[in-house]
Amino acid sequence: MKINMAESDYFNVGSIVACNTCYGQKIQGEVVAFDHTTKMLVLKSPSGPGRQGLYDMRMLNLNMVSEIDLIKECSDPPSTLTNLNFNKLQQRVRATSEEKRRKVKYVGIGVTPEGQKLFNAITKTINDVHWENQKIIVMDQVVILPPYGLENCKPINQAQEKAAQHVKKIIEKHIRDQESASSSTTSSQPSSSSPSPSPQSNRSPEQ
Repeated sequence: MKINMAESDYFNVGSIVACNTCYGQKIQGEVVAFDHTTKMLVLKSPSGPGRQGLYDMRMLNLNMVSEIDLIKECSDPPSTLTNLNFNKLQQRVRATSEEKRRKVKYVGIGVTPEGQKLFNAITKTINDVHWENQKIIVMDQVVILPPYGLENCKPINQAQEKAAQHVKKIIEKHIRDQESASSSTTSSQPSSSSPSPSPQSNRSPEQ
C-alpha cells in the first residue's frame, strides 16, 4: 500500500516498509522508531549473506523520501523498553573520551618511525607513557632517548633502576619482534636468478 507522505501521521513500530529516496535508492526494513516532528524514520534490516543475526540500522529523513510502500503493518503494541542505566552510560562515554584523548597524546611530533613503534609497543603493557619532545617518558621513572635502543633507556634517578630494567625487557622483546618480522618479509620475497649461459660446443670446425 502506497502512503502519501503529506497524510501519514506515524508509522507503527514493527511494521515493514519500503522507501524510495530522492536519490533513487530503495530501502526496506522494519520500523524501529519514528519521530513525527523531525520526520526521522529508523529502519532495521538484515546485514546480508554471511552475517546471520546481524542487522543494519538506517536513519531516514522523510523529507528526502519520495515514496513509501507499506509492506506489512504491525498492529501489536510496541514492547516495553528496558530501563537505561544512565550512570553506566555516562561512565562509558567518559571512558571512551579519555581513551581517545590518550591515544591522541600517544602520537609523537617530529619523532622517528622507530621511536613511534617502540612507544606503541610499550603502551600495550604500560598505560602511563607520554612524549616529552623526542623523549619517551615511562611512569615518570624511566626515560628513553633517541635512537631508542637498549642503551638509551635510563632511570630518571637511581631509585628507579628496577623500573628501567622492566622497560628494557619490553624494548628487547620489541627488537626481537621487529627482527623476526623483517626476516619473514625478506624470506618471502622471491629470489631473482640470472639465466644460465647456453652450452658451448667443444666440436672443432670441420676441415
